[in-house]
Amino acid sequence: MTRKLKLKTRTHIITAILILIIAGLLYFTWRKYQWLHPPYSPEINSVLFMADDNRTELEKVLKHYSRDPADSLKLRAAEFLIVNMPGKYSLEYDAPFEDVMAVYMRWDDHEDWSEVEKIFGVGKNKLKEDVKYITAEYLINNIELSFKVWGEQPWGKNVPFDVFCEEILPYRVANEPLENWREKILESFSRQYRSFKENSEKTAVDACIVINNQLPRIKLMGRMPDMNYSMIMTTTRGMCTEMSALAVFAMRALGIPVAQENTPKWPGKNTGHTWNSVYDSAGRRFSFMGAEAVPGVPHIGSRMSKSKVYRQTYAIQNNIDIDIADIPPAMRNQCVKDVTEEYINAFVGTDRRKGKRVASDFLPIRRKSVVLDYHYIRNNGIVLDPLTEKEVGVEIPVKYPPDNNTGYAWLSIVGDKTWNITGWGTTDAKTIRFGTVGRNILYLPLFYRNGTQTVASYPFMVDNDDSIRIFEPDTANLWQLSVTNILPAEDSYSERMINGVIEGANRSDFSDATVLYTIKNANGAHFSTAKIRNTGRFRYVRYVSPEKSHCNVAEIVFYNDKGEKLGGKPIGTPGSNNNSNRTFDKALDGNISTFYDAMLPNDSWMGLDLGEAQTVSEVHYLPRNNGNGIYEGHTYELYCWSDTNWQFFNRQTVPLNLPLYFRIPTNALLYLKNTTTGKLGRWFTVNRNGKQEWI
Repeated sequence: MTRKLKLKTRTHIITAILILIIAGLLYFTWRKYQWLHPPYSPEINSVLFMADDNRTELEKVLKHYSRDPADSLKLRAAEFLIVNMPGKYSLEYDAPFEDVMAVYMRWDDHEDWSEVEKIFGVGKNKLKEDVKYITAEYLINNIELSFKVWGEQPWGKNVPFDVFCEEILPYRVANEPLENWREKILESFSRQYRSFKENSEKTAVDACIVINNQLPRIKLMGRMPDMNYSMIMTTTRGMCTEMSALAVFAMRALGIPVAQENTPKWPGKNTGHTWNSVYDSAGRRFSFMGAEAVPGVPHIGSRMSKSKVYRQTYAIQNNIDIDIADIPPAMRNQCVKDVTEEYINAFVGTDRRKGKRVASDFLPIRRKSVVLDYHYIRNNGIVLDPLTEKEVGVEIPVKYPPDNNTGYAWLSIVGDKTWNITGWGTTDAKTIRFGTVGRNILYLPLFYRNGTQTVASYPFMVDNDDSIRIFEPDTANLWQLSVTNILPAEDSYSERMINGVIEGANRSDFSDATVLYTIKNANGAHFSTAKIRNTGRFRYVRYVSPEKSHCNVAEIVFYNDKGEKLGGKPIGTPGSNNNSNRTFDKALDGNISTFYDAMLPNDSWMGLDLGEAQTVSEVHYLPRNNGNGIYEGHTYELYCWSDTNWQFFNRQTVPLNLPLYFRIPTNALLYLKNTTTGKLGRWFTVNRNGKQEWI
């Protein structure tokens, strides 16, 4: 081989080696870059950008679970937590735990919270966004413990990954200060946890019952800040929100899939409610009230009528895709899922065995024995999809189109003298479509734009037969209406006057008393009349109550034989029940809203010293009541919903103890107000039989 050829060969070898070295360096550099900068999804990259200086902490979690293919499911869980982390934060004090608890123990007793914060030296509440403050160690520990309990509990194999992500995995419940609550709960309930693991037949519902029975009972106290597990256990203060949160902490730490359920507002009230549900091994759900009522036991959340029900989620749902300024404040929480159909008997069908129309059961359990033929119900407004067995929704025509349509309308229900928004729907120029709604509840569709809400259509209601009534008054057709109540009848106290007696006497100690009348009937909706047959003359007259009644009477009026009202000095058994101001004179003050509530349940009485002996020909009496009736001498105003608001319709004063009579439009929504007492009645309509139907 020539020298020239040898040099050429050596050059080729060196070049090849250099190429291999460079390629290797490039490969390992690329691999290292890939490990340091993995190809994250756009959603992950968006959160990492928001994290600023905390980006490295979030990336540590992702890299930790990217090393081993066996951790692929944990990586998906980590991605789920990070992608849905924006908007989640803690409100906490930079102060010792015992000082914060001292404030929380008396939180609801003070009007000026800032003064309490100042006195205890806890400073101001600070908002700490999770994306900017949470640590990799905290997230990894949370993920590891979540997977541990999911895998170890006998029911875990029946809990799908998506349910696990929402109802076991999340590291927080609301905006509470973060803590290592899982370790604390696993230690506190270690004996129960071991017993669950050792019993292969144990279900999530079984375990939920055991744990819920061992949670402390909460002393009801409103307006509490968001508290973590340790805070709730320390204070044992709060309302339904704290009770349900305590259950969520305890159950999830032990691998029991539990969620928070919420109805924003009750019909007729300005308050709502929060409770829980547990995911059963068979894929069903059972509702319960944390720290109070176990699954299978009725509670407020399962008993009360509800317009809408939402499940709190960790994932951002993006239910409403418009500018936040055009979303009512009550509907701005995007981490909720509409689960109304699980609580409302929404699907109407036929029981083939009995040939009857029935409604399927959701919570607490669906009846397996009933076979339903699902079908469309189009003519009355509710539409059911026969293939998916899902309710398409309630359709309402648009009556008052907005100037600028956002594509959304809002479902409101009648509260305490106001309309409360509880849901959303989609809309075009002609139709509003709402999802599943509760029956026998009055709704008003609204539009909302830049902080201003306007009426979209007339109020409506879904009846038990799934038909929709839209309350647009027909002024061309009038109906004669006899009104006896401004609220539903409530006679719970009327029976306390039954067998009471009216007596007359001429001695102040009533030692010569004569029974003038024995009461056999009483009604809190109106005065009753006692016709006195005795023509004798008496200086003292009184009402003597029957046993166990505390002499509960709202008003007694005595008349002479000329029909004149008798006056005199009030007399009666001194004192009142629980030392209230409900003394005997309250039954003689002309005010139907006040009443006598005697100190003793038996042998109490009240009456008049007439000053001289007189005849008593008639006595009008009214038991303790809720002011719901039509009372002599009181003035009432009737209002009718017309177009977009209540309109004054008529005013009447009751001359005698008679009903009110009005000629009203058919298909109208109405309410009566007692202007004498200022008491507002309950809204009502008139049914096919011409009777008041309360809403």
